[in-house]
Amino acid sequence: MQILYDEEGDVLDVIFKDEAHDSAEAGYELREGIVLFVTANMSPVQLTIVNFHRSTKLPAIHFDLLKKQPLKIRGNLLRLLAAPPLSSFLRIDATTFYGHVMSPAILDVFAKAA
Repeated sequence: MQILYDEEGDVLDVIFKDEAHDSAEAGYELREGIVLFVTANMSPVQLTIVNFHRSTKLPAIHFDLLKKQPLKIRGNLLRLLAAPPLSSFLRIDATTFYGHVMSPAILDVFAKAA
């Protein structure tokens, strides 16, 4: 896993498997500024979160674009999001589609080092 953070733009990119990075088949916008890229067999490749630190401070976020995905894709995405490694970054209620952007401890280390 590779974590890239652009402090100036407040953009977090998490690349789950370097070798799969070039094989991203689709990108799904879960809400404005949060995109999950997956392979053809729905394995996570990359997660991009724009306004990362601001998002971690919000009490709840509506993942409205996830809710609008076709039922089969939405189900697959919810299963991915509920399991590691994605569950370390996002928590989403599968009924309400409200959730939180998590701030994994490793990112706190980056923030203190900057």
